[in-house]
Amino acid sequence: MIVLLLTSLAFGQQAPPPTQPTAPAAGQSSGQEEQNAPPAKAGMQEAAPAPIEPVLSGPYPVMSKAAEDRGRQVFEMWYRSQSGQIWAILSPGLKHFAGKEEHFVEYNKKLRERMGTESQTVNENIVPYILAPDTVYTRVSNFANVRFPVVVSITLNQRGQVDNMTINPSPTVAEGRFAGYSDANKYKLPFADEWLVYAGGRNSYENGYALSDDQRFALDFVYLKNGRMFSGAGGVGSKASDYYCFGQPILAPADGKITRAEQGYDDNPPGKPSGDPADGNVVAIYHGNGESTFINHLKQNSLKVKVGEMVKQGQELAECGNSGAGPVPHLHLQLQKGAGNPLPMQFVDYTASGTKVDSGEPKRGQLVKNNPTTAASNPATGMSATPATKETPASK
Repeated sequence: MIVLLLTSLAFGQQAPPPTQPTAPAAGQSSGQEEQNAPPAKAGMQEAAPAPIEPVLSGPYPVMSKAAEDRGRQVFEMWYRSQSGQIWAILSPGLKHFAGKEEHFVEYNKKLRERMGTESQTVNENIVPYILAPDTVYTRVSNFANVRFPVVVSITLNQRGQVDNMTINPSPTVAEGRFAGYSDANKYKLPFADEWLVYAGGRNSYENGYALSDDQRFALDFVYLKNGRMFSGAGGVGSKASDYYCFGQPILAPADGKITRAEQGYDDNPPGKPSGDPADGNVVAIYHGNGESTFINHLKQNSLKVKVGEMVKQGQELAECGNSGAGPVPHLHLQLQKGAGNPLPMQFVDYTASGTKVDSGEPKRGQLVKNNPTTAASNPATGMSATPATKETPASK
């Protein structure tokens, strides 16, 4: 990442080619057809370039409306070339990293002049920062003199100070031959309660996996309490158990057969991924119709299933952990077809940030949960978790 200072080359008149993410996160390893999955690519957020001093309270609580509004305010300062005002609210660590104020102000003034006016706000969202009690405000915009979308990401502490800010082009994403694929099975979100989508969507600014040929539709979810991912300061020096995800039950998204089950790898301290295989502890389920799901970074020795077992939708599989290449505890999920082709995963009957969704693909920044079920029923899959019977479904 480049703090506030993006090279002039990046804003040339040619759109940038697709690039690969650079930070490890979640992934899968290879095996039989139902087990075949790619190495990890980036999905979770990278660490800030300057050390962040945790701020545990203040007028801009993590994931609050005040923090979101503060993000917009800082964006407007930058947009109006008020770099001196931004400099005044940079955290001490970021000021040290950025260098001299006059250089900072002059560069950003020239950058803004070259970009021209903001012609469209394409997207904006907030998520918590994974390694400190901060809020990350992201805004994607089109500018008059730039031929591709620009992503401005602002990390704010609870005092309203800027701990990190990046200005980057949004790479073009080629969605591949399965872009229009409709899932053959009906999937439910693999957790109880409400979780936040940390990586999800088809654009690189919503989902770092979108830049990866072998994980382009993968998803990351985190569990929050009062808008926060963890108790205390979080980050390096904290414990995996400080993160609210850690130990949460993970559920089968649909009926199927367990084709892979590993649980012997240690859970890593936050911010310190191990040298173990990127998957860490993992469960893979074959759901029939050529579709398999992979869930990894699970908690050590938490698996409730074994290879060959038939499972039902909603059955507990394991607990959320931080094994393998996971930077912090989170749920990583991927759907694929055959020998490793990633598929978009459509979930049914859920709520996204207060809006009911019959069928859809969760996006970064949404709070999602399954809707209550009104009657017991098996999902439509190509695998049955129980022997077939001649009974007809109960009438409503």
